[in-house]
Formats: sequence, structure tokens, C-alpha cells
Amino acid sequence: MHELAVAEQLLKLVEEEAQRAGARRVVAVHLVLGEHSHIAEEALRFHFERLTSQGSPAEGAQLRVRREPMRFRCLECDADYAPPAGDWRCPRCGEVGKLLDPGDELRVESLEVEMANTAYEEEEEEKEKEGGRGWPGET
Repeated sequence: MHELAVAEQLLKLVEEEAQRAGARRVVAVHLVLGEHSHIAEEALRFHFERLTSQGSPAEGAQLRVRREPMRFRCLECDADYAPPAGDWRCPRCGEVGKLLDPGDELRVESLEVEMANTAYEEEEEEKEKEGGRGWPGET
């Protein structure tokens, strides 16, 4: 059930970054999740969606997850490779390589946001509500 705690911290980070950027709302969160991060993606999605439906600036934001595999470098033939499950041998020469990336990360890669209106845009919206387009000489 640690996905709930992860989703809470993720939402806190997303909201802080959106506020810092002056965003009106978060449209999508691009997340990198290592194959060996021990995070259940569906559980994380469930908790994130439940938390963001409570009036958050991230309400309705999509969680877009990209999986990252373990990465090795073969010291024998200098090949970089992502081993299939359970077999850490180099696909080129068969030697076991050196671990470069354990594939256990969880990080926000980027956010897609809608920016807050500028004062000019807010003034134009207000004029439109009043029946005019805001152009000189129009009513």
C-alpha cells in the first residue's frame, strides 16, 4: 500500500512545481518508473486519480508513465544492454556486465500545464462576457 504514500508525495511535488511556474492547472505528469522500482503502476494511478479529484490544480491530470529497464555495460565487448528478466548476460558475448542503472528509479520527467491568464487575457475575457469583443469602437 506504499503507492498511496508515493502518490501523495508525487501530488505535493506536482502542485508545488505548478505553483512555482504560475500554472493554472496541470494537464499531465510524465513519470519515469524503473522496472525494479517495486511500484505497482495501476495502484499508483488509482491513488493519484483519487487524490487529484479533490479540487487540486492537478484535478483530471493524466499520469503518463514510461518504464526504464536495468542497464548494463559489458566489460568484455563494451556493449550497453538491457537484460531480459533473469538473464544478466551480454547478448553479444555472453559475459555478465557491470550494472550501470539498477532500474529502480521513480522521477518526474516533466509536467504539462495550462498557464494562468495574463492581465490582458483576463480583461478580454471580461469584455467578452459583457457582450463585446474588446476591440476599439465595438460594443
